[in-house]
Amino acid sequence: MNKMNQKELKSWLSRRRESRILDRIREHLVHVNNTILKAMDFFQFWLKKDESAASHIFDLIHQEEKTADSIEAEIVQMLSEGETPEYVRTDLLNFIRLADKAAGGIKRGCDNLLLIIKHTYPETINKVIKEIFDKLTKESVSFFEAFDNMFKLSKEELKNKITEVDLMESEIDKLYKRMKYEIAYSTESVPAGALIILDHAIRDIEEVSDLLEDCADLIRSIAVL
Repeated sequence: MNKMNQKELKSWLSRRRESRILDRIREHLVHVNNTILKAMDFFQFWLKKDESAASHIFDLIHQEEKTADSIEAEIVQMLSEGETPEYVRTDLLNFIRLADKAAGGIKRGCDNLLLIIKHTYPETINKVIKEIFDKLTKESVSFFEAFDNMFKLSKEELKNKITEVDLMESEIDKLYKRMKYEIAYSTESVPAGALIILDHAIRDIEEVSDLLEDCADLIRSIAVL
């Protein structure tokens, strides 16, 4: 089957059943986005060593991730039963699976951070982690806006929105490398085990950024740019 142009794809996706699939995908992304937005709140409490508040936010993140998982399973079932063109089905399945992995990744990262909340870290490390969370929040918002408006924006506007996601991912990658340097040369009396868990936590969060970028690339494909 030849690929549809953007107008044809938009018309096809507006059909009742296919539109319902897109609505569910959007709902799935709302919960994925919420895990990332709540992670920023989690970090603020983590920084203050408020274990009770951080644990509460983590529970909310876990609930959002579980809801996203449930919706993902429903979407997979809907796509398997419909008459979705193979290339569209493949892109949509990859899209929601990558997005769902992002929700799981942010949960794992926060879970690891919660394990080491009682330790005190160098201010240089705290500053880098804050920058990572700040940029991941911006990346997630730009990604969600790109999906939500992929048939409303002009091709150039959509490309620019996706470029915002790419730029944030690149900056987060650099920040993670900087944090690894700070960990390696830290002169503070932080237990080695805590630093290892910290690195694992931020690596999970950095991988969330990679997954969002991959999802944004699929928006290009879905929208036939």
